[in-house]
Amino acid sequence: MKKNIVVLGGGIGGMEFLTQAARKLDLNQYQLILVDKNELHVWKPMLHTFAAGSAHASEQGINYLEQAKRHHFLFQPGDIGQLDLTHKTISLKAYTNKKGQPILPQRQLSYDYLVIALGSQTNDFHTPGVKEYAYSIDDLHNALRFHDHLKADIIQAAILGKKHHVVIVGAGATGVELAGEIAYVVHQAKQYVDHDFTQYIQITVIQSGDKVLPNFKDEVAKAVGHTMQNIGIRLILSERVKAVAADHVLLASGETIPADQVAWTTGVKAPDFFETLDVARSKQDQLIINDQLQLLDYPDVFAMGDCAAIQHHPVPPTAQAVTQQAAYLSEHFSQIISHTPNIPAFAYKDYGALVSVGRFQSFGIFGHNIEVKGLMAKLAHIYLYRRHQIRILGLWRGLCAMLADKFRQQAR
Repeated sequence: MKKNIVVLGGGIGGMEFLTQAARKLDLNQYQLILVDKNELHVWKPMLHTFAAGSAHASEQGINYLEQAKRHHFLFQPGDIGQLDLTHKTISLKAYTNKKGQPILPQRQLSYDYLVIALGSQTNDFHTPGVKEYAYSIDDLHNALRFHDHLKADIIQAAILGKKHHVVIVGAGATGVELAGEIAYVVHQAKQYVDHDFTQYIQITVIQSGDKVLPNFKDEVAKAVGHTMQNIGIRLILSERVKAVAADHVLLASGETIPADQVAWTTGVKAPDFFETLDVARSKQDQLIINDQLQLLDYPDVFAMGDCAAIQHHPVPPTAQAVTQQAAYLSEHFSQIISHTPNIPAFAYKDYGALVSVGRFQSFGIFGHNIEVKGLMAKLAHIYLYRRHQIRILGLWRGLCAMLADKFRQQAR
């Protein structure tokens, strides 16, 4: 009888592990199963482009069912209701369509080995009004909800000349890239009307620290800030949001900022249901794992990416980190579960960081000292995404996806 290897989460880590493990494991002995609440896999660093409307998930996404057929794993759509680590079972909530109509009932899966790759969610720090009035951009569903609202605002601005205020809380990479992408979409959209309506869209970014991109070097952060201001984005630094309301945000200083739409992009934490697990967790509720990505008290359970923290040397919550973890785990999985001695520990390598302000300017840091901007940084950003596509789809399908994107761009 085959042993079940269940993967929770079809993001970067989950999909890259599944695709690579399917090639390396004996599928006569193991059944690979993916659980995800969405139908499509998307590259998480692209979520801000779906939120802004400059890219479309239907074109960039990879269908889980098609990927499952190609790589001989099963796809179980659904959201996790409960995880029982003692009895090795996973309870899935009923799966419904967009109208709330049931498609699949509540189900229970059993596993022999479990890989948790659920990523992270936005941390609102219990700020009043965030849950009611702000959008997070932490998964595809939320990104598309944000876009629906933004699209309506742009139409009103173009036709009625109505002023709209978009406020983004947090000037980390997601906040900066979202602001830049919205600015790009607004500048592009003005081609379709006979007047400049960009004056009716005000984008404001609020950051509690004294600079944008707090994890970047001061020189890069300053250059990014200048670029944002040059394209009309308002920056409010060294200010904390005290509350979010239906039509404004309240700052700790007492000032109110008009807000028709708020994106909350600051802070990350692990999925809420981790709180029900009797395991070691970090301050952000991440699962504590060892150097071979196993839970400390459950060696048959693995975790990677934003939802996990290695016990003695945590890695940053980035796409490159989870990509490296997925490659490590798929390479050594059979050795780890068979208790082979002298398996190397996971070692993270920091290759740098990249950020783009829409299509206006790109910046990057490679290694510790090499700074790039403009075309080189833009090409590096594109390379990371295309490399991920090829790892998931294979060389031929990955190249076809690139060509399809180019043809769609020309058609538009």
